[in-house]
Amino acid sequence: MMFEKMKEMREYEAKTQKETASSLHVTRATYAGWECGKDIIPLRKLNELANIYQVTLDYLVGLKENPETRKNKIEINENAISENIRLLRMSHHLTQKELASSIKTSQSNIHKYENGKTLITTMYAIELAKNYNYSLDNLIQKKK
Repeated sequence: MMFEKMKEMREYEAKTQKETASSLHVTRATYAGWECGKDIIPLRKLNELANIYQVTLDYLVGLKENPETRKNKIEINENAISENIRLLRMSHHLTQKELASSIKTSQSNIHKYENGKTLITTMYAIELAKNYNYSLDNLIQKKK
């Protein structure tokens, strides 16, 4: 299951689903759906959870085995995400259509992501990270 680390981290912190949900400003049922994999947690909420647990997004979604600590809270930067997707695509010499095909979405969605019209969904962000060995934490923030 993709989000099993959510439960592991919650239990490690000795928190209930209700307490964690409250921290994320959602209902327990909403959080439970994310934790069991019934629903997909939005990227913003996933990032909030990573900030709460002070771990990387890559660890939290199971892309990395070892927990890496976040020293500072990271805020999602939509402009940076748009630019990072475009730069990633260009560095691999891909068209929007080719990138879309590789992560199983539409060219129209890639266009929207690159132009900041829509925030990339968690599942497409994970596919991007897996397919191109790219960190989700790097995806969501401005390059330094």
